[in-house]
Amino acid sequence: MRPTEFIALLRKGEAGAVYFLRGPDRFLQEECRKAVVNSIPADSRQWCLAETEFEPGQLQRQLEGAEQMPMLGGHNFLLISDPEDFKPAGDEDTEALRAYLERPSPFSTVVFLAAEPDRRRRFIQLLEKKAQLVELRSPDRQEGARWAQHFLQQAGVEIERDLAEEIAGKFEISQDSRSGGGPSAVNLLWMRTELEKLLTALPGLKRLAPADLEAIVAFREEHEIGKLLRAISERKCGDALTTLRQLLASKVAETLILWCIGDLFRQTLRGVASHANRGGWSRGANPYSTSEIAVVAQKNYPREEVLQAMRAVRRADLGI
Repeated sequence: MRPTEFIALLRKGEAGAVYFLRGPDRFLQEECRKAVVNSIPADSRQWCLAETEFEPGQLQRQLEGAEQMPMLGGHNFLLISDPEDFKPAGDEDTEALRAYLERPSPFSTVVFLAAEPDRRRRFIQLLEKKAQLVELRSPDRQEGARWAQHFLQQAGVEIERDLAEEIAGKFEISQDSRSGGGPSAVNLLWMRTELEKLLTALPGLKRLAPADLEAIVAFREEHEIGKLLRAISERKCGDALTTLRQLLASKVAETLILWCIGDLFRQTLRGVASHANRGGWSRGANPYSTSEIAVVAQKNYPREEVLQAMRAVRRADLGI
């Protein structure tokens, strides 16, 4: 199941018993979490929503809350996360999980969240087999379009489906460049950031028209983030710092900048075999596209430095 499907079920009030949200995309994880919160009436959240961090040896006690009937009717939600991706889970926790998965509470939905769990562990294997698995992968263009429509509707702005797909296409990235042309997916964080800017630039907008997209395209054509990534890939630290300061001064989201830097080093580590067009907004060889820049970074960074850079990005992400 994709995150968009999980969110759609919550909006319809059709949540299942147990879900396992698995994947490193923290933006999608937060989107799913917000969908859970928003599916509960505001006046019932303090009674029907519990967010807890996994404690080794205490899972049975933590799951006892799911067995209780909601005080004000409705439905309980229990979100269980662990910064160590449930590595400390022992036999007692695995048995408690197995017992609950065999007879889940009819009053509650339990959601387990993990970024990069060790799939060899019995605890994780149980979740993958018995819970409904939600892969935190970026959506394709059609799913991205649905997300954009809902986001804009929440802001009181209507948009045609075809136009929403066109917008989503402008924020497509390659999920796997090892084969020289892996499937594309929409970078929701980037798209949301640009839509927020668009709404700020066009106050009072009620319906989005094709002409309004110039406000998005103008930003994208400046390629400011691409300039930052190219400076990093060429090891031009002074230029990179100057561009970074400009981006921060212009209020570009820190999380977006960090995601793009991480994506650069992920693509560098995987290896880029093609310079083909990766997104709906690029045409031919785009010197500011991440796939193009990763080729440059491959020549200038040994593997160990790329790994160190990815660790630094993760630490910064956790810090934010």
